[in-house]
Amino acid sequence: MKENDSSKSKSEKQHGVFKVTNPIPQFTKAKFLSEMGKETSVFVRFSTVQGSRGSTDMPRDVRGFAVKFYTEDGIYDLVGNNIAPFFINDAIKFPDFVHAVKPEPRNEIPQAASAHDTFWDFVSTSPETFHAVFWLMSDRCIPRSLRMIEGFGTHTFRFINDSDESFFVKFHWKPVMGLQSLVWDENQKISGKDPDFHRRDLWDAIQVGEFPEWDLGVQILPDGTEEMFETMSSDTSFKEFVRDTYLH
Repeated sequence: MKENDSSKSKSEKQHGVFKVTNPIPQFTKAKFLSEMGKETSVFVRFSTVQGSRGSTDMPRDVRGFAVKFYTEDGIYDLVGNNIAPFFINDAIKFPDFVHAVKPEPRNEIPQAASAHDTFWDFVSTSPETFHAVFWLMSDRCIPRSLRMIEGFGTHTFRFINDSDESFFVKFHWKPVMGLQSLVWDENQKISGKDPDFHRRDLWDAIQVGEFPEWDLGVQILPDGTEEMFETMSSDTSFKEFVRDTYLH
């Protein structure tokens, strides 16, 4: 495990293995998804968003969930979060969003706190944030453990199979241990006693061989269908679930 520099979010990183138990060559020509039992080395990064290095693991905050697949055809990056929708749809707003959620530049306050006036000012002038804010204020953003969070690829991606047929897809990670959260009071108490609680939990589990595990699923719809435009929109602030095909 290794942290970023002090200007970035606090993060934990691990090496692992992705194994296919439900190949989908009918949807994609990607070899690492198309062969039963095929194993691919991965590198996974979990992170908070608001706090810098040294901040608590336990803020009410979105957790970044990023996976790098080292495939035979090159590196496949899947970057996402533990909530399905994102706060903005127009990418030009991203710098403003980041500046709003980070500590104030004049005093580096607040650190990893949801009671953040600048963030709420941004939300109040950007109605598309409301869906993500409801997820942010739910139990999902005070997780019991990083081993018990879901992951979402956020964007809509495209698969192309050997017949050059196109499919729109969204990625979902489901924790084998199940989705578990804390309540706000115990979250605050744990944060005060052990600000590295999530990091310690993940490290200790790996050290004793209790490796965290997720099932990877993809939401798939053929390109050009009417249902695709309704459920697979490029609007990252919107999320609707349809059927899942799982790649365990």
